[in-house]
Amino acid sequence: MDLIILQTFAPEVFLSVCILIQLIFNVYLITDFKHNFPVLNQEILSQIFFILFCIIFLLLNLKIEGFFSNFLFLNDSGNRNLKLFFVFSCCSILLILIKNFKLQKLNFFEYFIIFLFSIFSLLLLISACDMLSAYLVIELQALAFYILASFRRNSAFSTEAGLKYFISGAFISGIFLLCCSIIYGVLGTLNFTDLQLLLYFPINKNFIELNFFLFSGVLFITITFLFKLSVFPFHFWSPDVYEGAPLNSTIIFSILPKVALFHFFIKWLSITLDVFENFFNLFLFCGLFSVLWGSFFAIRQTKLKRLIIFSSIAQIGFLIAAMSINTLSSLVSIYFFLIIYILSSILVWIHFSIFYNFKNQINIFKNKLNTPLFISSLTNFFKLNSLWAVSFIIIFFSIAGIPPFSGFLSKIFIILSLIQQNIIIFSLALVLISAVSVFYYLRIIKVMFFESNYLNLKNDNFKVIFNISKITLDCILITFFLFLLIYIFFFPSFLLLNCHYIVINSFYF
Repeated sequence: MDLIILQTFAPEVFLSVCILIQLIFNVYLITDFKHNFPVLNQEILSQIFFILFCIIFLLLNLKIEGFFSNFLFLNDSGNRNLKLFFVFSCCSILLILIKNFKLQKLNFFEYFIIFLFSIFSLLLLISACDMLSAYLVIELQALAFYILASFRRNSAFSTEAGLKYFISGAFISGIFLLCCSIIYGVLGTLNFTDLQLLLYFPINKNFIELNFFLFSGVLFITITFLFKLSVFPFHFWSPDVYEGAPLNSTIIFSILPKVALFHFFIKWLSITLDVFENFFNLFLFCGLFSVLWGSFFAIRQTKLKRLIIFSSIAQIGFLIAAMSINTLSSLVSIYFFLIIYILSSILVWIHFSIFYNFKNQINIFKNKLNTPLFISSLTNFFKLNSLWAVSFIIIFFSIAGIPPFSGFLSKIFIILSLIQQNIIIFSLALVLISAVSVFYYLRIIKVMFFESNYLNLKNDNFKVIFNISKITLDCILITFFLFLLIYIFFFPSFLLLNCHYIVINSFYF
């Protein structure tokens, strides 16, 4: 293969080599008697930050577009921009993981090696242009996530979450591989460029069996992606798995794979949606009921972590609804919504992690370490630290879609793209159901601002812990993201142009 073409995948090659070197070096270091079996937390975190910054540098200086092994992987400028955002979000997630690493008692350097494996697989998934290559990298990502879910070996909840994730994931992977073999048997290829050419011409109606098998294969592959994205009615595994997994693993599951999975899913739908128009109703149904199911179940939750999980199911419903129409405006609105959703999710989990760490430092919780964080734990939060309470308002109002925050624009763009296709009744139902989500966000704000807890008011240690005087990386990241949520609402042009650039370079119109 031409080395110049291979340079288009320099970030992925660099990351794979770094993972191997890091694994060998750290295993040697931790088993060396001369170093008295050191704890490598800070060391390996520094290594990962250095690796991620090098990947960002390589992506910024990557000017060559090319493909690998007969279009198994394709790298273009649209994929490069998406990878830059993905790696930047990985750096942000890593700052959250540092907070919870000691608290969750995950004192193993292998945790971050597996984290890098998942990043490597998702970078390749963004470039995947063949069902076979996609299957391999999705399985690599899934194996990494199975281990991360059950990483806390002394916890029955973590073990149960990992086992549930493995069983459901293995079942859906088998369906994916079976349907790929059916499509290959019908069309003789699994490559996207070839599939696009073959599906451009409809199969003769006399070949009823071929049409049936092709439709079944495409349908069940689409269902596997809906399962991976926790979309109704294939979301049944996610609340229990995400809640039982360690907090660090839950943060990784809920943020990390969304960009890569949606990007590949849109590639798949851009080929099949125009041919099988019946999928239009499937996505409308799944999108509407995801918003409905996530919103109404979030109202019933008392644990903050579980509320965030159901809220994410409702947010994903907007993206699935927009995927039912394969137009330029709908795809741009999907990427715009996805980027705002990732920024908001990072902010939510940073606040959750900081509060969870603070909660476990308070004297009244000394005998109850690692207990669930309830919504009632936020009682009287405004009087303890008004600045943090205001940041909660900005985040939740943005997710709920209340102006003047960018979450409002992201939902409006999706609803407008649906209205442009004369889907008026569905758009109205989506707005009415999503209005329910405002209730449980307002309930959290009500607890923070208007409910009083005598014990919290009298506890001086509680006030001291929440009185943050030092400027840390967490504070800088929170300030920057909060600024983005407000800035994008007034000046969305830059992000919209980048979303247009990604869509035009990655898909054909």
